[in-house]
Amino acid sequence: MTLSPDPPQPLTCVIGAGFSGLAAARYLKEFGQNFRVFEASSNIGGTWRFDPHVGYDEYGTPVFTSTYKNLRTNTPRQTMEYSGFPFPDSTPSYPTNTCFYKYLTAFAKHFQLLDNIQLNSFVQSVKRAGKHWDLTYTLTNERNNNTIECDFVVVANGQYVKLRMPKVPGMNTFKGKIMHSHDYKGPDPFKNKKVLIVGAGASGLDLVTHLVNITEKLVHSHHITYNQPKFPENFVKKPDMKAFLSNSVVFQDDTKEEVDVVICCTGYEYDHPFLDKSSGLTLTGKFILPLHQHIVNIRHPSMSFIGIAKGIINRVLDAQAEYIASLIAGKFKLPSQELMLKAWLQHVYALQDKNKKIVDVNLVGPAMDQYFANLTQEAGITRAPPVLTDIRDFNAKYRLEDLLNYRDFDYELTDPFHYKRWYNGGGKRAQECPIDVQI
Repeated sequence: MTLSPDPPQPLTCVIGAGFSGLAAARYLKEFGQNFRVFEASSNIGGTWRFDPHVGYDEYGTPVFTSTYKNLRTNTPRQTMEYSGFPFPDSTPSYPTNTCFYKYLTAFAKHFQLLDNIQLNSFVQSVKRAGKHWDLTYTLTNERNNNTIECDFVVVANGQYVKLRMPKVPGMNTFKGKIMHSHDYKGPDPFKNKKVLIVGAGASGLDLVTHLVNITEKLVHSHHITYNQPKFPENFVKKPDMKAFLSNSVVFQDDTKEEVDVVICCTGYEYDHPFLDKSSGLTLTGKFILPLHQHIVNIRHPSMSFIGIAKGIINRVLDAQAEYIASLIAGKFKLPSQELMLKAWLQHVYALQDKNKKIVDVNLVGPAMDQYFANLTQEAGITRAPPVLTDIRDFNAKYRLEDLLNYRDFDYELTDPFHYKRWYNGGGKRAQECPIDVQI
């Protein structure tokens, strides 16, 4: 009697080897799955790896990282760690980007993920083909295309991909430089320049602190309320932009400021140009639908996403990765498509009752701890400590109260519901990084 050979193990294709893609790889490996990670650049780490190129790298691939010199995290590392793989205790709570990149590298090496990661592999298309997905990628260092059949697809290509630029009359007449913060690499090119920073999100506020002491004039255009530090006399606060002139910008209060460079810290949109209508999804820069738990493509559950949920911390990305790997490994079963669509529609109706719009369909935000609980209840994954939501919320508030000094504190989780925080002296403490790994 001849035994028939075992069928080949299903292949999971992960798009991206940043924080999210590495998390997916870790759990897929842990659960004994067959997988391959496709990374467009020459290195792992996604947005946390500094790349001096602007626009495109040496192979003509778009530069996806938004990291710049002297960057530090703007939330405590405890909210950004992988489950079961903490930073060394002596690491500052707000490490530098270099230290965070070392952490990602140490993670990939510890879980022996590198052999499953295919670098310089820029995904061009993912199409449904019968019962599988055809994934086509370009080997950027060889400039040739290849197609592979994937049983599962995990989309983890990052949250900071497509630049969102303001639309202001007269931009094409401005003779200075208009750029997005994505292309900011460091302060040196802006010394003694007249610089306008647009926006007061995390990047906008951070770049103000980086540039205010080296520019001839720093204009900050925004509409948020925060405890503005006592900046030098070269700092000028302005409302939103109204129009561009040849060498200046007019603001909503009809005042005008002459500037050389405009840095737009105006955020990003979703971008999945490699997906087409065969995905069954509605894909826009502002929302993606319908997704079960902000993760699973309801119409084709063999496709899932990490990082679509808005208003979250990095630990959510890790939880989503464990959820996906658990699903692929058969550790739990999804509800029927009908029940998933019903639950998703109830979510939409709940948004409408709160006067929210469809652009909020992927928002988690204030409900983050309940979201963690929901994932654990459905999939049995590791429950993230509820205290992480408290730290996130405190940090977001305190950052606006003491912009220049909020990072001079360290945090420690004392149990799943409590933390302590203390002043660490600031100064050189920020540059400490006890992770010894070659990058």
